Amino acid sequence: MKVKICGITNLEDARAAESAGADFLGFIFEASSPRSVSVEDAAGIISKLSGTAKTVGVFVESDADFIRRAALECGLFALQLHGGQSDNFARGLSGISQEIWRTVWVGCAADLQSARSLEADVLVADSRSGKTVGGTGKVCDWSLAESLAKSRKIALAGGINCQNAAQAALSVNPWILDANSGVEISPRRKDPAKIENLIKIAKEI
Repeated sequence: MKVKICGITNLEDARAAESAGADFLGFIFEASSPRSVSVEDAAGIISKLSGTAKTVGVFVESDADFIRRAALECGLFALQLHGGQSDNFARGLSGISQEIWRTVWVGCAADLQSARSLEADVLVADSRSGKTVGGTGKVCDWSLAESLAKSRKIALAGGINCQNAAQAALSVNPWILDANSGVEISPRRKDPAKIENLIKIAKEI
């Protein structure tokens, strides 16, 4: 099973995730996030990596011009639209990166119905806590995520950590396990041991 380590803010964490075998590294380009990173800093980090892990840019309320600049300067593999952007908005970004990912909030059956119709290469099933989106440590509804995974390629986010990774993978059968706060010492600082352990768990399933 593939693993994405999201909320990368520094070279040390990026290298730790890459050396542990992460398949994807997530960079959050949203100023309100405690794990926000600038385009310039992300590009600097990415330029020093080996390239074994693909890079994903996470965008909440950014306009198309900003997303294009980030994608080009950082060489992003995928653009993850995390703010409920429309299909038309997503189509307008076609060709800037290899893939378009869309975050969906999995909390009720109505969420599931709307998620199935979204145009995206990957759907990121995540949880919401008040006005905070992503990195909340809150687990999404795995039964709904499992249903979504039967018809769409999904990344399972929302409270993924070393204690629940195996259960999450077996219960939902996602394409990717997407971890953020669950592999941290504190926001903006990952725990290399947790990253290594979580990736080991995922790769053994």
